Amino acid sequence: MEAWIEAMFSQTFVDEAIDRFGIQKIGVKKLGDFENYVFEVEEKNTSWILRFTHSSHRTIEEVKSELVWVNHLYDEGAHVARAYPSKYNKMIEIFSSENGQFFACLFNKVPGRAVKVDDPIFGSPLFEAWGKEIGKLHDISMRNQVSVKRQRWDAGDLLQFDRYLSKTEDARIIIEGKRLIEEIQTFHETGKTFGLIHSDVHYGNFHFDGKSIHLFDFDDSMYHYYISDIAIPVYYAVWQKCGTASLTERSTFATEFLSSFLKGYREEVHVSDEWLKTIPYFLRLRDFELYTVFHKKFDVELMSVKEKGMLDGIRSRLMRSEIIAKPAFEELKNRIENT
Repeated sequence: MEAWIEAMFSQTFVDEAIDRFGIQKIGVKKLGDFENYVFEVEEKNTSWILRFTHSSHRTIEEVKSELVWVNHLYDEGAHVARAYPSKYNKMIEIFSSENGQFFACLFNKVPGRAVKVDDPIFGSPLFEAWGKEIGKLHDISMRNQVSVKRQRWDAGDLLQFDRYLSKTEDARIIIEGKRLIEEIQTFHETGKTFGLIHSDVHYGNFHFDGKSIHLFDFDDSMYHYYISDIAIPVYYAVWQKCGTASLTERSTFATEFLSSFLKGYREEVHVSDEWLKTIPYFLRLRDFELYTVFHKKFDVELMSVKEKGMLDGIRSRLMRSEIIAKPAFEELKNRIENT
């Protein structure tokens, strides 16, 4: 979290929000503070997720829209964290600060457990379930496009390269990033290719119960190409599983991942081979977005060794015009046809 926002946040907000949502707490644990403040609040027989979003990050209309869509997905049978109202029947409780406001929301804690890349279950059955749940989301979005106020992908803050990057040191990255955005903007937008998506379905944003994945953190939901919701899982699975390996090794893993992922995805909705071949564009786009995130959220001169290594890896790829992985689409097509 940016330091100026951190300076305004208070434990008093947490205590007051717990009261407003009518929770009889027996324990509170902080889970995260990167884009939002997230807490797990325990009651006797259940656990809740309490989230605070600063108004500099999302407008109240954007947060309202997120909650409307999440509950629509839940009602349609998707495995997602549902949003609940406060005891005053408000979906969002507002806390004023010196500069802006914090919007508090409450979600149920989804079943299952978190998964890490070194976990024995990080393999084909999980990847297939991952694809199936995203396919289910896309099917719902395609069939019942809920009109909510969320940004388009190309209006996102993380694509404002001139705002966060150095115009001298990062000049080439800025130029290449803008060029990539312009190229993706030429892709066709239809009801079957473009709509409201989660936009950040990495393994840290779901739990797995052994059969199904249960999604949460729809904070980044936006209007985007559906194919991006396929590329993002590939990106993070590769980055965390074998990010320091050679491009050949990373690409081999990406092909294997997609083979299982698409088996599940295509049980819910069709995606053409032509659209699958656009995945590299969206893998590269995520590198640009993450490069911006590091410069927005951190003082790069004060980063830890691990953080600096991650940033250097992304910068190295961008400077070489190399993507994180090149899935073998012909091999992938043959695998899918033979299963």
